[in-house]
Amino acid sequence: MRLRAFLVTIGFCAALPAMADDMRRVTGQIMLLERLAVPETTIILVDVSTANDTPLMGERRPTDGQQSPFAYDIEVPADQDLILRVGLRAADEMFWLSEPKRIPAGAQPLDLGTVRALRLPQMGFAALYGCGNTLIELGVLPETTRVRVNERVLDMQPQPAASGSLYVDPSNPATSIHMKGDTALLRVDGAELSECARLQPETDFTQGVWNISAIEGQPTVFPSRTELVFFMDGRASATLGCNRFIGSYRRHGGVMSFGAVATTMMACPDGMNEQEALFGAALARIDGYSLNAETGRLSLTAEGQTVVQARK
Repeated sequence: MRLRAFLVTIGFCAALPAMADDMRRVTGQIMLLERLAVPETTIILVDVSTANDTPLMGERRPTDGQQSPFAYDIEVPADQDLILRVGLRAADEMFWLSEPKRIPAGAQPLDLGTVRALRLPQMGFAALYGCGNTLIELGVLPETTRVRVNERVLDMQPQPAASGSLYVDPSNPATSIHMKGDTALLRVDGAELSECARLQPETDFTQGVWNISAIEGQPTVFPSRTELVFFMDGRASATLGCNRFIGSYRRHGGVMSFGAVATTMMACPDGMNEQEALFGAALARIDGYSLNAETGRLSLTAEGQTVVQARK
């Protein structure tokens, strides 16, 4: 049976109250900026994070052949400020996501109307910054730095700076971002935003090496020999004890997906080839994650179901 929603409790965050009075309904529609028909296999993504962008809860469901606009309807905690992202995923190269939207605490149902989703290039681990009333996402990739703001994705290149890190749009020098620690100063077409401060999630899966303990509910053959590593620039690598997988991933709040993955082609002991094939197929389905700081467990999910489990 297909599960259509999932709830994530992150580490030491309190479990969500069971009483309906403690929840509120958030509704709206996802409108694509592009005029095109999406494949029938497209998944609707609704993602809710805490005010510091720690994944909290979300919904994943198939479009069942429907086309834009797409309705969504989710119940969220009423007593805290939240961040909402909505979008669609058909494949790694067909990925649309709205800009992060603040949802202030409140008891009344909230209809956000039509929220527009932009088709995004790879941004790796997209860090969230608050610039006054504006939220921006920033991804530092091996060859470029990308900033998402006001329905635009800006590509910038490093430039010399007396302090911190300076990135400038080579086609428009009036657009730049100057980063110092957890703060940044963003200029777009010469207009300067309020000083930006990074919102720090309570947990970070890019820290350290993970051992893969189960794939699609099946324990791994040699869990102590498995390895899964995420890098901040969007690269990821893994091994199940024989061949090595190398590829890319993207993270926006609680949304996660993997891009094309390359692998070595060594001969493996009995059972390893089947396990590696299962892992490769699971990576192609992943659309979210949860990280529990208390148990040290990382769960990679697809449509609300855990497909890969790992521990440090």
